[in-house]
Amino acid sequence: MAITPTIHEDLPQIEEWIKADPWHKEDSRHTAEFLLTGGGLLAFCLLDEKGPLCFVRLDAEEDMVRLSTQFGPEQEVSKKRLVVGMLSEGIPAIKNFARNKGYKGIVFESTSETLINFMNQQGFFKVEGDDYALTFGETHV
Repeated sequence: MAITPTIHEDLPQIEEWIKADPWHKEDSRHTAEFLLTGGGLLAFCLLDEKGPLCFVRLDAEEDMVRLSTQFGPEQEVSKKRLVVGMLSEGIPAIKNFARNKGYKGIVFESTSETLINFMNQQGFFKVEGDDYALTFGETHV
């Protein structure tokens, strides 16, 4: 597993992934350029030995870090590859980054039951609307 900068050469792949993504293809806020390194607090590509798994951007939102992600389409990036990458490298790196910068937790927005259930297993909980959060040092039932 590796984390690399998201570069201009990644834009065509990100654009294709967005077009194939039922959750993001109609979202004008979610663009390939938005996911380039240099924007937000941190933007990167999570990859394994076969290639990119997802592109991530982190933004400051008060005392939390907002997580935005573009996952590869399932026909290109299997759920197993994605889960292994997220558990072994992606989520730990995001948690460490946010903690080291003094943030109180991580928040993301989703309506995907699959993603919400996976993130709930990692300690995230519903906060309001379509937002889910993980707060450091707190537990929620």
